Amino acid sequence: MQTGPTGTQEEIAAANSSRKRWLVFLAGLAILIAVASVVGKKSFVKVLQMSKTRTELQQEITRLKQVNDGLTREIRAFANNPGQVEAIAREDLGLVKPGEIVYQFGPPRPSTALPASSR
Repeated sequence: MQTGPTGTQEEIAAANSSRKRWLVFLAGLAILIAVASVVGKKSFVKVLQMSKTRTELQQEITRLKQVNDGLTREIRAFANNPGQVEAIAREDLGLVKPGEIVYQFGPPRPSTALPASSR
C-alpha cells in the first residue's frame, strides 16, 4: 500500500467522503434557506409587499388626519357663527323661517295650448 505524507489512501478517501457529505449538507441547507425566503408567511416577497402596504396605509392615515383637521375647523366655525348654519340650512336644505314667503323661479313650462293653425 502506498502512504502519503498525511495518511493512507483509506484515510484520504474517508476525508474526501466526509468533505463531500459536509458540502452536500451545506448545499441542502442553502437551498432550504433560499426556498424559505421565497415561500412562506415570512418570505422576502411577503415582507416587501407588507412594507409597501404599510407605506400606503401611513399615507392614507396622514391624508385622513388632514381631512379630519379640516372638518374640525369647519365644526368650530359653525359653532361660532350661527349665521353660517342658517345660510346652509336655507341653501342646501331649502328651509325657511316661520312667516317667510318663498318665491321659486324655474324654467318656463311648455305651452299646452294648441297651435292656431290646428283649430
